[in-house]
Amino acid sequence: MDGFPFVTEIPMRFSDIDAMGHVNNAVYVTYFEMGRVAVLAQIVGSRKLEDISFVVARVEVDYLRPVLFADKVEIGLRVSSIGNSSFTIEYLITANGIPAAKGLTVQVFYDYEKGRKMPIPSDFRARVAPFLSKAS
Repeated sequence: MDGFPFVTEIPMRFSDIDAMGHVNNAVYVTYFEMGRVAVLAQIVGSRKLEDISFVVARVEVDYLRPVLFADKVEIGLRVSSIGNSSFTIEYLITANGIPAAKGLTVQVFYDYEKGRKMPIPSDFRARVAPFLSKAS
């Protein structure tokens, strides 16, 4: 996927399919999460929950075409912007190589003890650099 430095296959589950015979609209957000967890494991270098100091503050999805049970589903991710306390990840979901959905999430670094947003740590900024890409 051009412009997306991280691509991974999403395993289709029977429960993803709705009564209409295609992936339910709510499942796309789960696919975003599956891709985000995979890329952030590389960025953070860990899979421990205490290493995740941010919350998802926004989700946006544009549905382009239905995804069916037999389709091969892949998701591409790129970090399109990074600010003082938040960063944006863009997603492209393909089914059999054809775009099926696109979207974004905004993550805000959060201090759970103080109950408020916090600046993005410098080590995270350095680790996210390989995945930072301008939108095309």
